[in-house]
Amino acid sequence: MPPLIHAATPGAIPSDVRDLLARIGFSLPKLLTTSNQKINKGQALGHGRGLILHHLPARALARAITPGNEGSTTARGFIPSLLELAEREGLTAAALAHNGCPWMTAGCGSAEGGCLNFSGHGGMGQTVAAARGRRTLAMLANPEAYARAVLWSVARHYAAARLAGEPLAVRLRGTDEGPNFAGGWHGMPVHITPGEALSLRERYGLEVSPHTAAPITERLAANPGLAVYEYSKATIRGDLGLIAQRAAGVDVTASFAADRPTACRDGLAALREGFRLAVPVAIKRGAPIPDRVTILSGLDSITVPTVDGDQTDHRYLDPHAVAVILRTKLSRGAGPVADLFSLRGHESTQPLADGAVTLSWPS
Repeated sequence: MPPLIHAATPGAIPSDVRDLLARIGFSLPKLLTTSNQKINKGQALGHGRGLILHHLPARALARAITPGNEGSTTARGFIPSLLELAEREGLTAAALAHNGCPWMTAGCGSAEGGCLNFSGHGGMGQTVAAARGRRTLAMLANPEAYARAVLWSVARHYAAARLAGEPLAVRLRGTDEGPNFAGGWHGMPVHITPGEALSLRERYGLEVSPHTAAPITERLAANPGLAVYEYSKATIRGDLGLIAQRAAGVDVTASFAADRPTACRDGLAALREGFRLAVPVAIKRGAPIPDRVTILSGLDSITVPTVDGDQTDHRYLDPHAVAVILRTKLSRGAGPVADLFSLRGHESTQPLADGAVTLSWPS
């Protein structure tokens, strides 16, 4: 039987996307993660489908292509296939210089930090790490073609979600915070031809304008039933800050960095600007979460209610200006420095560099 859609008809993958994916060894359907524990929880609760894009975070790509780097686990160590790919594509220097998390702190982003990239399947062996490394190399090789690949991949999933009568949530920084453009690498302007725009609309129901070069976050967020959301450790202002990310069509939840010198001030600023604040807390799975979080810095303080961030990853459905409590997950190979990643799970006031945090449970 001949194929239902001929490669020459509108809707075929653009040639720059097809070429990039072939060189890096990826297929369009496998570019984004469609199923994990929190995505599945959200779908079971009726929140719709979810997509997450995973890269290697912080300096993990540089470590992965450095021979002799044993790492505390194999996932954190040298991955020969990534070095071979980087050398073949002329990306070795770029990979060694790459920092996927410009706002990292020691507790999350050091060689043995508590980064969630190394929790779950991400910390088991090198298969997942190698796949995330290939995506990162693809982004470095040709950022615009990579952004277009992500756009076409999302379009396919959007069509499937619409057919099933479900909304779709997209998170493009599942394990990194790309620094290349405002709001991350996916904040860069992406050009779409009139033919491609027609194809995306007719084939997948995704509306994109060919007349302006807009970031894919804005292009995606303009479609009904499609939400773009992220967590970010960025500060409030600046070209890459939380406000700039929000302006690019992203629903952002600020991440509390307990070991940052300005942790409390940054947390207060994010909450007062209306952002949610994700707060990792070292409490056991199934244990009750605090119902209030108080942050103090100098004479300024704020107390906000909480939501359980482990019930679903669909943060854009949560109220604004709340603390999202995330139980600390096991990051395989983490050293003692990872303890800085989380607050402790008790009601005593916890002093930090520029203030203090108090967690409160119902009496």
